[in-house]
Amino acid sequence: SSRFGENNFGPTCLGSCDRFTYMSNSWLMLMRVSLACLALAPSSMAKPKRSPPVAVEARFKERISTKLHSALDAGTDHLAWMLGVRSVGDKKPSGSTNTFGRYELELSGEQQKWRKSCEEDIDAEKDSIMFCVLHKLQALTALCQVEGAAEKYRPGVMALVQQLLSKRDVIVPGLGLKRSLLPIANGLEAWFYEKKPRTGEYDISVAVQAAAMLSVVQCATALSEKDLIKDIQSWFLALEKMYPRKTWGELSFHSNSILWESFVLISTTIRQDSSFAEDIHEFVGDFESYLQAAFAQEPKVWSFSGANAAVVSWIAEKKAERKKKLGHTVDEYMKRWKINIAPNMNTSLMYTCGPMQGVAPLLLKRGADAAELVSSVLGLAEKDVDLFQIITKDGEKSIAAQRIGEKILGARGRTLEGAFLRDAAQLRSEKRLSLRIDDTAQCVIALTRTLKLVEDLQGVEVPETPAGAAPSSPDRGEL
Repeated sequence: SSRFGENNFGPTCLGSCDRFTYMSNSWLMLMRVSLACLALAPSSMAKPKRSPPVAVEARFKERISTKLHSALDAGTDHLAWMLGVRSVGDKKPSGSTNTFGRYELELSGEQQKWRKSCEEDIDAEKDSIMFCVLHKLQALTALCQVEGAAEKYRPGVMALVQQLLSKRDVIVPGLGLKRSLLPIANGLEAWFYEKKPRTGEYDISVAVQAAAMLSVVQCATALSEKDLIKDIQSWFLALEKMYPRKTWGELSFHSNSILWESFVLISTTIRQDSSFAEDIHEFVGDFESYLQAAFAQEPKVWSFSGANAAVVSWIAEKKAERKKKLGHTVDEYMKRWKINIAPNMNTSLMYTCGPMQGVAPLLLKRGADAAELVSSVLGLAEKDVDLFQIITKDGEKSIAAQRIGEKILGARGRTLEGAFLRDAAQLRSEKRLSLRIDDTAQCVIALTRTLKLVEDLQGVEVPETPAGAAPSSPDRGEL
């Protein structure tokens, strides 16, 4: 895997170079956005703690916001369908819903097959039960992070959360996961996954433990059901036993950053006056220091999870000294993206929903570096929608829909609406030709975070063009 935490990317024409030329030119227009930082306070006043927001033309902000919201809504609905969750008022027979639904649609061969349950349907040569579990839990968390989505699909989301909170030693359908007592600790519960399908051999994973914790905390919070979180503290105490400090170096920087991000999101969501908050804040402080030291020692590492964790921590921090230190980390993440990562990626053709999960939040720190990157980051978000989301509205088929082909669209078109399909080069590197749940989950997370950036931008009304002058297009977002 590459240093910024995604599998290897590579350039690809997707079989649609001619059609892409127009879209590429349109995207380049976006890069002409003129950005500026607005001075929101008189110069005689003390310097504000946070830089003023980046300014863009109001019409451009409205256009990009509308487009990304539409893409997010479609992606969220598809993700809900993949997870098998039901919306409020859905009277259809339950069938196979509310059981962590589907996982992967094979796009090659005569028959396109849905792989559904992690414990039975995964291709053990290319995948594993553990990765299937992680991808489905990430998808549930992503759904619950979208404003209003958990309520829209409340019955189904609640059913999945309750399965994660079900009785000890009971297999969670669709995951092949069970919660059992940890042998090395008294009364603490850990999540055990089956190592290979139908073998009955189980193992533990700190990544699965953290992912399950985050899913429950995120969804319980979104549903305003905080009582569902009461058992999560014991899961965290078990995780501390599973992953003592002496073993932190056994995982890669990005793997540890994923854990850090999970812990930070949990610690900033739970009640701050609880004993759980006290326990997890102490752990997060130590883990953060360890990762910051590793980040400083290796100037080429980068992780989108680490970037987001740094931003969330910086925003939440109240102590001036630690906030300043976290601010420097955010700045360094931004600098490494600009100098080391982005120039070495063919971002105009690549699926970039992974790195966008970290890059978009970084710009919430504002300042000159953020202002410089805003136009390119919004361009990447729009490109991911234009090239990789399956849309078939109004008789038009998106580029991703064309890649899927008429046969599959004819058989499954409505169920694939809103899904995201990775670029051809990355699919080749993963030795698969499929549409998997994490392909859409990654983009739902990226769009959710990018829209927070869009909300933070300052929309500026531009005077009407004088008579006789060349009009500017609102699509170009020019100031």
